[in-house]
Amino acid sequence: MKFPALYFNWLQKDNPTGTVDMLPEIRDGFETSVPGIYCTGDLTGIPLIKLAAESGYDLIEKLHADSSFRRAREGNTDSEMLDLVICGAGPSGMAACMRAQELGYTGVVLESSQKFNTIVNFPAGKPIYVTPVDPPMKSALDFSDGTKETLLAELHEDIKGKDLPVHEGEMVQQVIREQKGFTVKTTKGSYRALRVIVAIGKTGNARMLDVPGEKLPKVFTRLIDPGEYQDADVLVVGGGDSALEAAVALAREGNRVTLSYRKASFSRPKEHNVAAFDTLARQGKITAIFESTVKEIREDDVVLNTSEGEKTLPNQAVFALIGTEIPIRFFRRSNIRMEGDRDHAYYMKFSGLLLFASVLYFGKKAPDTPVSGFMDFFGLPAVFLAKTWPRMLNGMIAWTSFMALLLCLGYLAVHFAKNASRYFNRPWNSFKYSYYAATAVLFAYLYVAYKLAGQRPVFGDMGGWYTLMYSLTIVVFGFRRVFLKPTGYITRQTYVLMAFQVVPLFILPMFIFPWMGTTGLFNDWIMQNVFPGESYWRAYGLILAWPLFIHNLAMGEPTLFWLVAGIGQTFLIIPWLNYVWGKGAYCGWICSCGALAETLGDEYRTTAFHGSAAKKADNAGQVVLWGAGFVTLLAWLAGSGGSPASDVAGHVYNVVVDIFFAGVLGLGVYFFWSGRVWCRFLCPLAALMHIYTRFSKYRIMSNKKRCISCNICTKVCHMGIDVMSYANKGIPMNDVECVRCSACVVNCPLQVLTFGDVGGVDLDNSKYKEKYFPLKRGWEAGLPKEDIEMLLREESEKHPEVISSRGTGARKAVAE
Repeated sequence: MKFPALYFNWLQKDNPTGTVDMLPEIRDGFETSVPGIYCTGDLTGIPLIKLAAESGYDLIEKLHADSSFRRAREGNTDSEMLDLVICGAGPSGMAACMRAQELGYTGVVLESSQKFNTIVNFPAGKPIYVTPVDPPMKSALDFSDGTKETLLAELHEDIKGKDLPVHEGEMVQQVIREQKGFTVKTTKGSYRALRVIVAIGKTGNARMLDVPGEKLPKVFTRLIDPGEYQDADVLVVGGGDSALEAAVALAREGNRVTLSYRKASFSRPKEHNVAAFDTLARQGKITAIFESTVKEIREDDVVLNTSEGEKTLPNQAVFALIGTEIPIRFFRRSNIRMEGDRDHAYYMKFSGLLLFASVLYFGKKAPDTPVSGFMDFFGLPAVFLAKTWPRMLNGMIAWTSFMALLLCLGYLAVHFAKNASRYFNRPWNSFKYSYYAATAVLFAYLYVAYKLAGQRPVFGDMGGWYTLMYSLTIVVFGFRRVFLKPTGYITRQTYVLMAFQVVPLFILPMFIFPWMGTTGLFNDWIMQNVFPGESYWRAYGLILAWPLFIHNLAMGEPTLFWLVAGIGQTFLIIPWLNYVWGKGAYCGWICSCGALAETLGDEYRTTAFHGSAAKKADNAGQVVLWGAGFVTLLAWLAGSGGSPASDVAGHVYNVVVDIFFAGVLGLGVYFFWSGRVWCRFLCPLAALMHIYTRFSKYRIMSNKKRCISCNICTKVCHMGIDVMSYANKGIPMNDVECVRCSACVVNCPLQVLTFGDVGGVDLDNSKYKEKYFPLKRGWEAGLPKEDIEMLLREESEKHPEVISSRGTGARKAVAE
């Protein structure tokens, strides 16, 4: 393996690259994109039987308090119009049905198979754990830890004698919205209702192998009773928990088991499943064939494509346990949006934001070209062509983007007006979209005023307005973040980010420093070494270190102050911060780019890219880092007189990196690819900190026994980290991309994750196998106060030897 592949692999050492499932787009209170249709249970993203049942109960309570639902019931004179249709008779649907019956609502439950069908199809004897223990259940379904069989017995006992309106063997095909209520079409007829609850779970349809022979009767997509097979040649296909559990169960029944998996190693299964699998594999009871796929299934054998060529194996049964797909066609037919859906309006909104960012960032750098009429305005391309190339390029792109933006805004104005009920259905949405529209109009006006009309409203250039609105946005959306997630960690982090942006990155360089310079409060040394030529903009370098802000060092003769300050920041202070708290100490607590991502970008975390291709793209920032180093070196070699090579390199870097990557692309994809695209893929300082973070003691710790592999932690990570693949194995999360936002920590339904450290450098991430590293106390753990106190109580019972070394800090690591 040659450089840079060896280097990139070292940076991303053993990082998992799992993806996330796309679910129906669910708003606050279980509502889908279609008002009046709700999703509960597994479709909310949490595969817990207790929470599924509670979600059904909670939804009925929400509807009971909903004034619009109450008015609809009071105005309903149609005897055939039910209050509710509930799709699915699992724990969630049945809990909803029982609560609705108690409150006197009319309705029906439609189930394609049988009550509690998903549980019925669990493997025989599967252990069941009712978590979380607290709070107590509110729904009428009451069950406890046990096995599949005991759980089913308890559930059927709960509904015994209730006379619930459950129609088994009737599959829902489509939900059609009407002027009043909905029509629900099924395989046996249709029903009309004021509200529809979809509680069909995530199991949907099993993924198929799509190979010849998969329709043979010996091919199955679930294992219910491993005891049905003995002394047989069995193939299990898959690499998740279900596949490993099936392989282990079949091997223990005396079968000759082969497991085929398309990847080179397991990444998703829980540690205890891998251990059980490896034990039987060493005993020769299971044969694992990695990097293999099924080519064909025949009556008495199967053919595999492997890294060594085709292999034909004797076979009596095949279990294709490669996951399931939720019934997307049903949601599509019912016009329910899925997460990640793309339509014409999506692309227009995407284009609009990119064009807005282009006008903003290229417009700031465009030359002033006053015009006196429309003819002059349309003749501007000829004027730009006469400029030197950086100014010509900036002006041409800004002008073209402005023209396109006007057209795009016209389309979007009509689209938002036609879909007002979708976009302005809640006070926050009304404010948010109004804020976006006003900001777009403001900067369109500012572009015209500064660049085309020769005006200077308030500030001397557009940059002043940009900094003002950047700061205002962080403050406004920051308060929203704190309001929604008022943990001690998020509250402190958000207020610190606000303070860094408003004071040293806005008030000081825009007002205080110029005033001090004008009034003579700065002495000659400061004016010559810190702000030469009254360049107060250099103050940004006090916070934005090289190579994020290269301009104080990428000059022929950097002043002594900036040389010392720059080197001290980048090579002393930031490495220390990284060692103690990880990359997020800067990216998540100081940087202005991170401030906008954690506030404005808070709603869009789930739009980040995941998977192996995205993980490889994470290394793109290393190339930008090398470019920043090259530009800085050229400037130093050129000296104060400059050189053509240095000038060209500086201009290219400014246009490509500062304007396009950090500005247009960084902001232009905020609502579609998450707010961390610049930080994750292209920021040169982040790329440098990836090197530092490999030596950090910071980790996100996990309690694997609490993890249910719901994948919510991965889904909310706007850096695309496969957090779940660490959590369900109890491995401290050490991905260098982590920015300490705490989204994975606070969104975990079972408090699996906490911030922590492993006491020192651990390049192999293996110290956790030898020592127990106690929980952080207080807000530093990242959890709400009551949650961390609960975990600390559990820890004191399991690890009484743990003692406090500091009142509010980390505690001593002791041998487990």
